[in-house]
Formats: sequence, structure tokens, C-alpha cells
Amino acid sequence: MRLKALIMVFVLLFAGHQQVSGGQKPYTIMIYMNGSDLESEIGAATVDLIEILESGLRSENANIVIFTGGTNRWQNDIIPANECAIWHIEDGKIFEVKRLGLLNMGEPDTLADFITFALENYPARKYGLIMWDHGGGAIAGFGHDEIFDYMNEGSLTLPDMDYAFDKAGLNGQKLEWLGFDSCLMATVEMALIASKYAKYLVASEDLEPGDGWDYKFLALLNRYPWANGYVLGREIVDTFMDFYGPYSDEILTLSVLDLNKVRPVMEAMGLLMEQCSDKLLSDYSYSFANLAKRRGYTKTFGEGSARDNESDMVDIGDMAHHLSDLFPQETAAVHKALNDAVLYNRYNSATPLYGLSAYYVYGGLFYDSLELYAQLNVDEAYNEYLQKFFERLHTRNRVKETVNWHINGRSVVMYKGAELSHCCHYTIPARVNGKDCDVVVCCKNSQYEVLGYRHQEGIIKQKGYNFFEAGDRLAFYHKDGKAWILGGAFNVSAHLMPSTQADIMPPA
Repeated sequence: MRLKALIMVFVLLFAGHQQVSGGQKPYTIMIYMNGSDLESEIGAATVDLIEILESGLRSENANIVIFTGGTNRWQNDIIPANECAIWHIEDGKIFEVKRLGLLNMGEPDTLADFITFALENYPARKYGLIMWDHGGGAIAGFGHDEIFDYMNEGSLTLPDMDYAFDKAGLNGQKLEWLGFDSCLMATVEMALIASKYAKYLVASEDLEPGDGWDYKFLALLNRYPWANGYVLGREIVDTFMDFYGPYSDEILTLSVLDLNKVRPVMEAMGLLMEQCSDKLLSDYSYSFANLAKRRGYTKTFGEGSARDNESDMVDIGDMAHHLSDLFPQETAAVHKALNDAVLYNRYNSATPLYGLSAYYVYGGLFYDSLELYAQLNVDEAYNEYLQKFFERLHTRNRVKETVNWHINGRSVVMYKGAELSHCCHYTIPARVNGKDCDVVVCCKNSQYEVLGYRHQEGIIKQKGYNFFEAGDRLAFYHKDGKAWILGGAFNVSAHLMPSTQADIMPPA
């Protein structure tokens, strides 16, 4: 009902076609809005478009230029589903600027051409770029164009974005800030690439809720139209955290990074991992077991069930913390570099988060992942350590903490995931309506409730949850030796929303 009401507002705020604007403004903010299943299934892009329209931003302070596409269906009557388009928002109304035909938003030239168009036609003193969709971290990158998903070409890798930003000329005309309203993109690898094209990065280390950012942050430009990326980034973080509140059951974290200071972080990590490499070579059995155990304890982002192809993104500060007794000098250098690079960071995790993540192979044991990572050329010593660690790791079985429980009278095994300040998440490997997913369960005050489920799209992570509806076909996976076995399917008997607890109970 809320989405339908918002769509009516959106229709009322639509104002037709508009030519490109002239004259330089304080800001131009570009939004690359890859609608994906976030829009076709839950209307998340439409909701955010309405938030932008209702933000109160006055047009003399900023241009808002939006590229839309990437979804099978828009849940409004304005944005076309069968082609991409560019839009301009002015004083709370949305104007169509240009239709472009059907383009793949996972193609780097599509992103480059949009940025070039906005720079040429909406001149400003400062520029910001928001990448809106799913995210998957250093290996998977950004975006999920569901129209081109069948070709496995609907996503942008980090090298793809590097190419697009360079082609658009951002190495000469730097962005004031680059933001990812998506999961898992506050990575040192992304930051190193972005440092060539922007001054600040605003992104999340972990998964984001389905509603993503709160776009009322744009109103800050009415008071401070010349705000730099740090000031506006803090507002993005604060409005995001305040939107969900201190007792949210969803994972929340967002950081503002000084991109001029991320290279020392990677260099310090390389020196640390050089020491780890020496330890692996000097004592094969003990040192690997010791390092693997410490890696297992490190805070990992984007984790799902044990069947998941995990993104293997870890908090850099927590990684250093777990190695500090072995290499105190090197880990102190990592923490100092982190403290300089991470300007602002908020989170609701029970484990302290340091605002910047890195790829550290452990769960998603893909042989080609390290090849893809090596292409990023982030640090030779770090790459060398990951290769050595992986050579020993791929024969090792990981163990996840589990809980036995019943859902709709059926026995399931729930795998422990994120620990928030007031609750804990568990995931259950499952299939919903014929598609692999992870059911997410929250434990709070010894009560378990279903938050929803996330589709499994390789290592691109879904933002937010889907909710079960009556009649959905649900089946659970179980481990039988080394194979995952799908259990008997059944129809969900009720619309399982986060408040529903009746279907979840302890074993008899």
C-alpha cells in the first residue's frame, strides 16, 4: 500500500520533456540507477526517485541527472521498461531529457557515455556520482542488469568501472565524490581505482537494506551548496543511519573515505602480508592452521549460508587486530593508515568496524577469483600471500556455527551470520519458487523471526529482502556428506513478514 501511494505521488510530480540545462551550478549529481530486480520486485528505485523529488532540493543549487534502465518492469507509469533514458530533476519535478533505446547497464561504455553527457550538458563547480543497485565487492563488482542477465554481462567489474571513468574523462575532471548505494563496495580495491577519479568515496562495507540511502540528504545543499565531499558524505551517512534507527534488525554501516589516503592502507597491508607469507613458508603446518584460524575469526561481509558463494570481503581493521600479536609493528601501521583514510564511519555491528574492507579468500573458493583479483594490480605482496594461502586452503573444510530449528514443522539448520548490537542473523540455504536463495532469520531476546529471503546471484549480493507470500513454494537444502540435498518442497501457508514468529519454533 505504501508503494502504491508513493507511485501516485510520483505521477503527480512528473512534468514532461525538457531540454538540457545551461549555466554552471554549484553541483551536478549523477545517478546511475540500474533498477534490476530491486525495482521489478519491490519498487525500490521508484521509492528512491520519490525521495529525491520530495527532498526539497532547490534547482539553483544542484542538477540531479539520472540514467534509468536495467529492469524488466518499473513500478510506475513514467519510466520506460523497454529502453534506457536520462532524466533531470528540477524543483521537485522530473523531466525526461532523452531516450536511448535498450542498453546494457553492465556495459562500461553505457556508464561512460552517461557521465560524458552529464559533464557536457550540466556544468557545475562540483560533481558527484551515485551508483545505484546491487553490489558484490572486489571480485563481483557492481550492478545486476536483469534484462541482460541471461548473457552474464549485466554487471560492472572494477576494471570495467576503471575503463568507464577513464573514458568519460574523470581523470582530468575529478568527481568531488563517488557513492555506492549498494552492498559491499567500501573496499580498498574500489577505493584505489576511485582515487584516480574522485576525492571522496561514500560506501558500505556490508549489505545494505532494500530501501538503501535516505535521499533527504540532498536538502543539505540548500544550506551549503558548495559542500565538499566530506561534509555531504557525513550527511549521507547520518541520514542513512537515522532513517533505520538504533534498533534496526537490518545490517547498517556506511563510511566516508579520503581517496588521497587509501594507497598507504594497501601498502601497509602488503607489508603485513609479506610477514604472513614468510610465516607460511617457514612452518607449513602450524603457520597455515594458525593463519586460517585467525582468518576464520575475522569479520566477514556478505556472508550467507554455507552453500553461498561468498564474497570474501573482510574488515581490514579487524583482520589486523587478529594478527596484532604476531606482527605488532605491521598491524599498527595498518591501523594508522586506516585511521587517516576513513574520515567518518557508523555501524550497528556488535563487532567494531573500521570502515574499509579488502578481499581475503576463504569461503568462496573459486579458482578464477584470484586470477580476477590479480588483474586489479593492487599490491604484489598482497596478491602473493593470497595465492599461497589459497593453495593450502582449497582442501580445507570450513565449519560454521549452526542452530537446529523448525520452520512450518520442518527441521532446518540455520547458519550463524552477522551479529548486530541487539540481535543476531542466521541464514538457511533454500529454494523459493524454483530459485536458490538464503532465508534470513533474526534472533532477538531468544525469539526467532523471518526477516525475508535473498536471491543467490553468484557473488553479487541482493540489497534488502524479499518477503514470503502465501502459496510460495519453499524447500530447504541439507548437507549430505559433501553434497547439498534439496528437501521436500511445501507451500508457505502465510505471508511471512518480519513480525511473524508463529511458524518458527525450537525442536520438540
